[in-house]
Amino acid sequence: MPKGPVKGTQIKGSRYYFVEAQGKARIWHKLTKVSEGLPAFYRALAEQMVSIANPETMPAAVTKWCTEVMSKHADKTQIDEQRRANDIAAAFQDFAPREVETPDCYEFLKQFDAMARTYDAYRSQLRSIFRYCEIWGMRPAGSNPVDAIPTKGYKPRKRYITDSHLRRIKIAGLYGDDGRVNPSGLVFCCITELLYLTGADVSVAVRILEQSDPSQPDEPHVCADGIMLRRDKTDGSSRPVIVEWTPRLRAVVTRLLAIKDEQRKKKRPRRVETPRLITKVDGTPMNYEAYSNAWQKAMKRAMRTGKVPPTMIRDLRAKAATDKDDDEGLQAANHLLDHTTQSQTASYIRRKKARRVMAVK
Repeated sequence: MPKGPVKGTQIKGSRYYFVEAQGKARIWHKLTKVSEGLPAFYRALAEQMVSIANPETMPAAVTKWCTEVMSKHADKTQIDEQRRANDIAAAFQDFAPREVETPDCYEFLKQFDAMARTYDAYRSQLRSIFRYCEIWGMRPAGSNPVDAIPTKGYKPRKRYITDSHLRRIKIAGLYGDDGRVNPSGLVFCCITELLYLTGADVSVAVRILEQSDPSQPDEPHVCADGIMLRRDKTDGSSRPVIVEWTPRLRAVVTRLLAIKDEQRKKKRPRRVETPRLITKVDGTPMNYEAYSNAWQKAMKRAMRTGKVPPTMIRDLRAKAATDKDDDEGLQAANHLLDHTTQSQTASYIRRKKARRVMAVK
């Protein structure tokens, strides 16, 4: 029987279960269906853990944080936060929240010394958990043990994906190791193209609907003028952005619609009839995990050619901002990425070539 994404969970049939040990007995707690994705699984697991956890332990505090705080974050953010929450709960399982001191937190964070971005992410989440422990009365006010630990800080990425790199990555995703076309290769190419053309986050792009849904007007969707997008921001500062049609954008949307039509015509029954534009081979909605896995496989094949450097998904957004800045200026790039300030957008711009200016005289 396959194990679930988190220690103590199992996959049985098409559903996740949390298996609780009570002596020699094993109690199976039903969670979500596998097809509902990891964010739903993590929320259900957090709720289940709250119901059985001792409220005086750190794992219980972490679970409460996941239920009341993490659950309000974007799906992609929740996946990363839940993974870190599991590590934090395991590391402090023998502590009560009020027993944890600064040296304990520093010792936990030292394992990430060589990874500045990861170190700061764990520090930030650990600090947030203890801040809420103060709010919930689990620690004295003003006693956050993480406050005294400095951040690492890290240099921003400078990787710029050239047009040639982008083309090679899409080709690597289209064909498998055996040289044959992947069943999901064309969908991968379309998503990659869509991410570049719109500058959208994966978590937003995979939710694009074929048309507007009156009950969910803020959900990204295809409209008469292009594609309406709205970023997932916890502070509610996101604004709707319509990325207007270009020949390339219209072509990729047309191709995705054609893929869905082809899936409908196949004899095997579709498990889900979805209004979303992007679907997997079996017709179910595309999600971040599926695209991320496809990206990692494509990158391994692309890098073996020696012509593509290590590249991350988020570099697509930087390329979109850079190319938009080159063509139309920083303000246009700012509008595309829906940043609050132009200084935020400027941090995405990759100076891939020298600027040309006339001599003074």
